[in-house]
Amino acid sequence: MKLRRWVLAATAVLSGVGGHALGAEIVLEQSAVQKLVIEGLFKDNGRYYLQKGVCSAYLENPTTTLDGGRVVIRSRLSGRFGAVVGNECFGVGLASWTVVSGAPSAQGSVVRLDDIRLDDVGDPDARLLLNSGLVPSLPTVFRLDVLQSVRAMLQGTNSQIQADVQALNIEAVRAAANQLSIRFDFRLVGR
Repeated sequence: MKLRRWVLAATAVLSGVGGHALGAEIVLEQSAVQKLVIEGLFKDNGRYYLQKGVCSAYLENPTTTLDGGRVVIRSRLSGRFGAVVGNECFGVGLASWTVVSGAPSAQGSVVRLDDIRLDDVGDPDARLLLNSGLVPSLPTVFRLDVLQSVRAMLQGTNSQIQADVQALNIEAVRAAANQLSIRFDFRLVGR
């Protein structure tokens, strides 16, 4: 995995500079960002539920790209919307493709999506549902804890030296050329 090779290379460089890196970078290709979106959002049997119950709505079959400095998520909306009477949902069924995007930003050691917008919806009724349910929830749902990821990668390196990342601060996040680039400084102590 590209991230694992990066961590191993960074560990070797750090041993020569006293444990402090300047301008380290993790580059996540589109396929890795796709996995993060699925793990973070579509973790309920491949679905992201906007509403559960008798009347339910969910997104599924996500495809993630990086375009124009944004993370773009295209997915299929399915659901039945209306009023619950007894154990039945009386309302309308919707099925539509949707496109939602957000700008990646840094918050401490976490990358998240901000400036969420609904870019395209095949059905105007689905647009109303997405604006009220999905769009407000995305900034807190899509999170990549870089510090936790680097620590996890270092634990799996099979090295005799135990490495501990004591601090990590993200300096910049950029989506370009179908990659998500995360530049950061961190402190690594080896034992």
